[in-house]
Amino acid sequence: MNWKKLETFKNISSFKSFNHASKILNKSQSSFSRDIMSLEKDLGFKLFDRHMKNGIKLTPKGNELLKLIKNFDDNLNIFLK
Repeated sequence: MNWKKLETFKNISSFKSFNHASKILNKSQSSFSRDIMSLEKDLGFKLFDRHMKNGIKLTPKGNELLKLIKNFDDNLNIFLK
């Protein structure tokens, strides 16, 4: 697991779509998918429910991870000020 994959996860979560994130961030959807599948393998659990008609939804564990990442980002920003 690395920060790049966690950042990818955070970005996809904010856009609620692999496709939309890939267009905005100018990275291929397949690259995002590989990163997320690798992160899920590292963590041992699924981060997204991908079978939604209107995009994707975080799993309960994915939601917990997103909160941890955002908390880390907030604390890091405070530390760096």
